[in-house]
Order: sequence, then structure tokens, then C-alpha cells
Amino acid sequence: MIESIEVTPPSPGAETLCRLSATVSNGGSRAVYSFGFDVELNGQPLPVYENQLFLQVIEAGESEQVALYNFWTSESGRPAPANGELEVLVRLREARWVEVSEVVEDGETVEVWTPVDDVAGLPQSVSLTLELK
Repeated sequence: MIESIEVTPPSPGAETLCRLSATVSNGGSRAVYSFGFDVELNGQPLPVYENQLFLQVIEAGESEQVALYNFWTSESGRPAPANGELEVLVRLREARWVEVSEVVEDGETVEVWTPVDDVAGLPQSVSLTLELK
């Protein structure tokens, strides 16, 4: 499900704000959503992901980028690595199958997302090592 991750800028310096995204593919026969991620920087988990779910629908057979939270390469409690390498690990810990349908209520069409079941085979991880300037 998780194909790759992308960090921009690709060669950040210390105290640089980085943008993080994950490309998620859906090889199933129905849509998937409700992605739970864990992110670690040099083995230290970022607590913001503990209770967050990303409610982006990815249709069967498609891949899409999921925008994750920005992070700083260093901050108080997590200094810049001495060796100049920052390992970014993204783990997709959970996702759910979903049925997307449309109903008409009071003359308006409304999209309805109905959770079906948890996606098997998770968690999956991808990592990337950044060379800091």
C-alpha cells in the first residue's frame, strides 16, 4: 500500500521546515481510506500522529499522494544528527476499506462513506535518509 515517501527540500539544513508526503497505492477491488500513520525521525516518533487519521479516499487500482504533517529537521529535544543524516521512517499502521455512494437528501446529492473493514497486511514501512547540508 505505501509505495514511497517524499521530503522537500530534499537536502535540508538544521532547523529547516520540511514537507512530508506518502504515496499510497490501492491494489484492492474497492476504495480505501482512514489512514493511520506513524512517523519517526532517527528513531524518535513524532507524537502528532498517535491519534490522527487521514480521511482521503483512494479508489481501487489508483495511487495518490497523502500530505502528512510538516516537520523540523531539528528542534528542542531533537538536535540535528551529528553525522548529518536524518532517517525519516513512515509507517502505515492502519487503513479501512470504504464504500462510497451518493444519496439525495432534500433535493441535494450527498456523498456517503461507509466503512467496510480493516485492510489486512499492515503495518508497512518506508524510510528515506536525508543528507543535511
